[in-house]
Amino acid sequence: MPEGDTIRRLAARIDRFAGQTVVAADFRHPRLATARLERRRIESADARGKHLLIRFDDGRTLHAHMLMQGRIVCSRSFDVPAWRRRFEIELSNGYLTGIDVPQLDLIGSRDERQVLAHLGPDLCGSYDHNAAVARIRTVAGRPIGGALLDQTLVAGFGNIYAVETPFICGISPFQKVGTIEDLERVVAVGAALIRTNAQLGPQNTTGSNLHRTEHWVLARDRRRCGVCGDRLIRIAGHDSPWKRRLVFCPICQPERPTSALDRSRVTRLLRTHPARRLLDLVHGQLSVATDVPVAVHDPRATG
Repeated sequence: MPEGDTIRRLAARIDRFAGQTVVAADFRHPRLATARLERRRIESADARGKHLLIRFDDGRTLHAHMLMQGRIVCSRSFDVPAWRRRFEIELSNGYLTGIDVPQLDLIGSRDERQVLAHLGPDLCGSYDHNAAVARIRTVAGRPIGGALLDQTLVAGFGNIYAVETPFICGISPFQKVGTIEDLERVVAVGAALIRTNAQLGPQNTTGSNLHRTEHWVLARDRRRCGVCGDRLIRIAGHDSPWKRRLVFCPICQPERPTSALDRSRVTRLLRTHPARRLLDLVHGQLSVATDVPVAVHDPRATG
């Protein structure tokens, strides 16, 4: 599933088409089978959590959510069967192809806020860290791994960050939210990672090989913990409580009644990751302003 950082970068790439006119548009989605966009001009593209918004000059917005399988590419994709190409938009100087996009709507641009009102603070947008933490605190009896995935609490985290953030912080993904003493710091670690990755591109959580995706525990070929060497526990998505693939280290991430954050562990594991520059672990906050969306570097690297 594309996460908030991926969608933010995709929106930045599509936004480069602002000002271009739709030459032809073909929708293969039941709800939009008769929709017409010809001669309409792209005004802007934006993201809210995992939701993509492409705005046109007639006051309409193409709203897309990829769920587990969808993707949008800024090119033609004739190698993909036509029935999987849910939409194809030819622009005056470019193309957009939506592949396997399950949720697609044309809504009034003025209705965007209402449609997305259920979402929590947008991690890669104008992000309010205190509001996000306050929302997560309301589900004190839920495991932190599942709470981070709840888009009504905080918008943008997907399974990568729900798995990697607890590992970096040294807490169990099953740890109840209400027993985590340093919840602000835990959420700050995840927010710093996703905002940094949205800016730079690869969904890297280790700080090694920053030019490509690399994870501490989620990588499919990793069997042992890179910190303690113990065998990782892997749980398939259909067997996990929140129906997402789960990986954790039983030694580094023991479940215990209370869990204060091991700041030295976080510092050590993020030693070479640029996300460390965004973290204020002393106060459990982000050390840079987050009231504006992430400024994406080279959005052409997406899609």
